[in-house]
Amino acid sequence: MFDVETLGKESNSVILSMACIHFDPDSKPSPQQLRDNTFFCKFDAADQIKRLNRTVGRTTMDWWAKQCDNVKIKSFKPNVAIDERFEDGYERMRRWAKSKNEPDSYVWARGNLDQLVLDSMEEQLQIEPIFPFKRWRDVRTAVDFLTGTTNGYCKVNYPGFDPYLHITKHNPIDDCVLDVMQLIYGVKE
Repeated sequence: MFDVETLGKESNSVILSMACIHFDPDSKPSPQQLRDNTFFCKFDAADQIKRLNRTVGRTTMDWWAKQCDNVKIKSFKPNVAIDERFEDGYERMRRWAKSKNEPDSYVWARGNLDQLVLDSMEEQLQIEPIFPFKRWRDVRTAVDFLTGTTNGYCKVNYPGFDPYLHITKHNPIDDCVLDVMQLIYGVKE
């Protein structure tokens, strides 16, 4: 499962952070096991704007202003202690992905923006993609197909798991956890 937080809705937008969870649906992982199998990195947005000419969307900035402090701290607010150049975080993710998954496993994301933004950055920097195009899958479509919903979300049938208590939307790690939980434990309402 893959998720990014950005400063826009265009393919050349600044990437603030990204998370990726390796999971085996047959192993029936718990939310904590999913978190334990997470890769996360936070990027230097100013570097992307200055050095790479990545874009910032006004409506997205307005949207970020309305988010809770925890989400802003996780992805939006600069933090010199952990923010890194995109290339450095990307190479760490490449090593992590190589250690975790098989070359033909799927890469799930909610919609296509995450894939488009990552593809754009890879092309701009002329770096080989970690996840080839043919491996990407859309969570929303799968959830709707599997559970009969029409909005890309479903109820999760896992003891003690309550998305309203255990998930902070727009925290890329939590977004990945919720999407995996829906794919594995999603039920028709």
